[in-house]
Parts: sequence; C-alpha cells; structure tokens
Amino acid sequence: MKKNAAKRKQLQVRKRVIIGISSALAVCLVGGVLYATVIRKWLDARNDIVVIDANGSEISFEPEELQAQLDVNTFYQGITIDGQDVSGKTLEEVKAMFQEKANVQISDVLDVKFQVENELVPLNATGMTVSCDINEVIDKAYAYGRSSTLEGDDALKDRYNTITALQTQPINFASTYTFGTEGCDAVIHNLLDPYQKEVIEAKATGFDTEKLEFIISESQPGRTVDVQKAIADFKAAVDRAEYQVVIPVDCTTVEPTTSAEYLKNYLGLVSSTASDTNSNSNRNTNIRLICEAIDGLVLQPGEVFNFNDFIGERTPEKGYMEANGIVGGVYVPEYGGGICQANTMLYHSVTKADLQVDERHPHTYASSYVDRGTDATVTWTSPNFQFTNSSEYPIAIHATYADQVVMVAIYGRPIENNLHIKLIGETVKTTPTTGTVYVADSSLPIGTRKGTKEAHNGYECVSYKVWYDEDGNEVKREEYFSSSYPMTNEEIHVGTMGPDGKTYPMDPATGAVAGPTPVPTPTPEPGEPTDNPPENQGDPTPTPTPEDPTNNPPENPPENPPENPPDPTPTPVPEDPNGGEGGGEPA
Repeated sequence: MKKNAAKRKQLQVRKRVIIGISSALAVCLVGGVLYATVIRKWLDARNDIVVIDANGSEISFEPEELQAQLDVNTFYQGITIDGQDVSGKTLEEVKAMFQEKANVQISDVLDVKFQVENELVPLNATGMTVSCDINEVIDKAYAYGRSSTLEGDDALKDRYNTITALQTQPINFASTYTFGTEGCDAVIHNLLDPYQKEVIEAKATGFDTEKLEFIISESQPGRTVDVQKAIADFKAAVDRAEYQVVIPVDCTTVEPTTSAEYLKNYLGLVSSTASDTNSNSNRNTNIRLICEAIDGLVLQPGEVFNFNDFIGERTPEKGYMEANGIVGGVYVPEYGGGICQANTMLYHSVTKADLQVDERHPHTYASSYVDRGTDATVTWTSPNFQFTNSSEYPIAIHATYADQVVMVAIYGRPIENNLHIKLIGETVKTTPTTGTVYVADSSLPIGTRKGTKEAHNGYECVSYKVWYDEDGNEVKREEYFSSSYPMTNEEIHVGTMGPDGKTYPMDPATGAVAGPTPVPTPTPEPGEPTDNPPENQGDPTPTPTPEDPTNNPPENPPENPPENPPDPTPTPVPEDPNGGEGGGEPA
C-alpha cells in the first residue's frame, strides 16, 4: 500500500512539473505568436508612411522604400520640356535630345521677312546673336519634386504628393531665346534703306542747239520707308517669341512736282544780245571758238559759270589766233584777242535774263559795240567773268558766230509778270585828253618819232538794270556795275641818239631835239589799228546795241522776229575795227 502511495505521489509531482513546464511552454508559444502577429505589427506600423496614390487610395511605405522610389535618376512621369515628353529619361539623355538647341545659331531660330509693298525681303541676321537657356531649363525640370521645404518623413510625403500630381497635372518646362539685338538697327537699315527712293524731278540734261530746246529727262516718283517702325515691329515680335513672321513695312509714295512736258512748255528763250564784228579774220576765229565752246552749255540751279575755268587758256594749240588785245594800255597782238566781244554779249544776256553776275570788269578803254560802261573784259587768268544760275530752273547758253555777227542767248524760265530787262550805260564824268606826251628815246636816231599810245578820253560810268512791262513802261531801275576808263594822252617816242652816238636833250613840251645838225622831223608813224577810235576829237557816242524782242521797250523797237524764233538773230551793230581780248590792266 505504502509503496503504491509513494508511487502515486511521485507521479503527481511529475505531472505537476510537466503541467508547469507545459504551461510555461504554452505561455512562451502564445507570447511569440502574439509578438509575431500583433505586437510586431503594432511596432512596425509606428514607422510606415501612408500616402494617397493617384487613384485616391491610401498606401503606406516604409521610409526607405519610399525614399528609393522617389530618388530615381530619371525624369518623373508627367514632365515635358518644350512640349517633348522626357519622363523615364536620364539627365544625360535629355541634354543630348536638346543639344542642337543648346548650340543654337541665329539662322536656326529666326525666319523673318519684311513686306515692302509686294516684295518679301528676308532678314539677314548676320551680326545678331542668340542664346537659349535650354540647359538651365533641363536642370530645373530634373530637379522638380526632388526636394521639399519640409523635413523627415513629411518631406518624403510632400515629394511623393508633388510627383503623384504630375500624373493628372503634367508640367511643361519651356526654354526661351535671348537675342543680342544691339546691331539689329543697322542690319535692318542696311536691308530696307535701299528701298528708299528719292523723288526724281524732270531735269534738263542738255540743250539741242538745232531745235533750240532743252533735252529733258522724265520725272520719277519717290518712296519713303518707315525703317524705324519696322525695327520696332521686329523687336516686338521677338519679345512675343514670334520668330517666324512677316512684318509689313509702311511705305509712302512721293510724287514729283514737275514733269518733262511741263518743263518743255515752260522753258524757252529769255534774252539774247548780238553785235557786228569787224573783218579781221584772226579776231573772228577767236570769237567763233568761244561761241562754239559755250553753245549748248546747261547750268542747273545754283551752278556757277567761270569763263576762264570753263574756256581755259587761249593757246594756238586750241586754234586761237593772234589779234589785238590791250596790255598796259597799249594794243598788242595776243592769242585770243577779240574774245571779249563774245563775253560782253554773254554778260548782257545774263543780265537781261535776271541772273546773278558774280564778277565783271570793264576794259581799259571803252568798247564801241555796246553802251559805254556795259562791256566785260576777260584775260588769262584775270580779270575774269563769272555768273550764277540764280533761278530755280535750268538755263542754257546758245551762242553763234556767222557773217561777222556774234550772238549769245539765254534759255530758261521767263521773267515774272512778262517783264523784260535792258542793260543801260551812262557816262557821269568825262576827262578829256590834255595833249601829246613826248618821251625821249635814246634807242632811236635823232629825227625819228614813233607813236606808242593813242589818245583816249577818260570816263566814269554807271550802268543800270532796267525792267519794262509789256507796254514798254519802266517798272524798276537798279544801279548795276560801275566802270572807270582812265584818260590816256597820245604818246610819241622821240629819237635822241645823234650820228656821233651821243644822246642829245629833248624839249618835253615840243619834242624838239638839240642835235649836232638840223634834222627834219618826219611825219609821225601811224599807230596800230585800235579796238577803239581816238577819243581826243570829242566824246563819241557808240551805236546802241539792239536787244532781242523780249528785252526791248516798244518805244525803240528792233526788227521784230516772229514769236519764239528758232534762232534769235538781233540786228547787227557796227563795232570798232580791232577789239582786243581785253585789258591786261583792268580799271
């Protein structure tokens, strides 16, 4: 019995131990399962990041998992650059896509044309510069969603939300061009300035000496181009990123104020002056050469005629002949002698055409082919004759020599109010000669006398430019050039060399020489024929020069040629026998 009781007790203890161990094991097992299922889950849930996906559902990420999802090395979905999808591409791949734009040239971007009336003029942008910010834009697009102003898990969640929003609201990153337009003003001016056209008025380009009319080129309209507005419109288009554009250019047509037909009808004979020459062939040759040189010459408004500059030196190589000219108060042969008569005709016609005379000089002695005080001398190189076309229209010179008549006419605009002009000379003072001057000349033998100077009265003269109306009434009188002609006594050289080679005294009052033996006084040697007759016989009045029909008052009419004659030839006027080129000693 005792044995069995002990055995049962032992079994009970053993059972309790087993039950305790089993309970402990059960507790451990339950705790492990609880930790594995509930506690661990609860502990892990405390570090997950819960976000809302694109479908509006909650989704949780471990921080490391979300960080890895956000920090990819490609562009996020929903990002475009200049309209091109770059999602899923690396930074290097995208920059390669836009390499051409990064190295942009001006010709790659601009396609600008200016419309000038019906013509399209492409802009040559050489000299202008352009750059593109594409690389900066790429970097900005790549950085989108890769940073946050928050910290920790909140920063990750903020970035996730930013990136997720791209799926419904994609973003395009646009690049821009920057133009260096500092030189565009000059470029556009060079392009459009040639389209500016000056208006071309009808213009006299020559004079037909056969038809006696101007040769006139037709007028052409001009055009103004508003280049400044075109420049402003171009810059405005660039500011609006309009790089392929047609820019209209404002143009204005400028009509001419004259026409060839108008000038042909308006321009005509204004004045002419003529005089007779003598029979000296050399002198007439010189006059003819001057007429041929100036015949048909056209002067535009403001142009100056300079006789010596235009004609040049009178030389035998040019065909000029020797004829008397006045040098130091003495008539001597010189090349071009006599041309002053042609120049004086020009002076008169220029005055009667109401043009501006700039330089005029009288001869040493008054000429007989015009009123005293209205002649005009020229020599090489001075004195000279000059005038300016002071009208607003072209003028032409028509000059002829034939049959011992020299004529010079001016063609151009008519004198206002149908007036005509005369050039009138008036003597205000006369200084008579005082006798003969005897000059002892030891180079001549006793008994020889040689005349060297003729006698000429001295004169002070004024001239007047006088306007007349159609009825011959004087309308206006203007004092013009004055002239001074010095008095010159007759001068005779008396020989004072005796047969013995000695020089003997001469009486200056009588010219008598006290020689060793009486020597009869020979008759004075006649002087060279002169341009002007001796004036110690009084004060000769030259025959007045007839005027052309448009410049003569009716009370003293010349022979009236038909209206608008083809070649005006006023009545010839007698002249002195040997008019020279003119005073080498201008008064």
